[in-house]
Amino acid sequence: MSSHEYEALKLQKSEEVGEILESRHILDDEVRMVIHNAESRGGKLYQPETERFLAKLRIADITFYVEYSFAGEKTYIVHTAYSHRAELEE
Repeated sequence: MSSHEYEALKLQKSEEVGEILESRHILDDEVRMVIHNAESRGGKLYQPETERFLAKLRIADITFYVEYSFAGEKTYIVHTAYSHRAELEE
């Protein structure tokens, strides 16, 4: 990410979603990185029935998934997020 462009993104989330992310140890900056990557590179799935997007990004050895929707200029509603750490060994 060039010069931390993701930092300009604004996140909106309910108190419940905030608690879920906190309990899963997912930081707002990690959520921003996932959304920025999806929006700038197009790596996202669109769910037409909910008008939401699902995006993923590997940061270090953790893959983060974020379900979000567009709320306005550089503003996104975060519906949920989760992560997993996995290494495949031969």
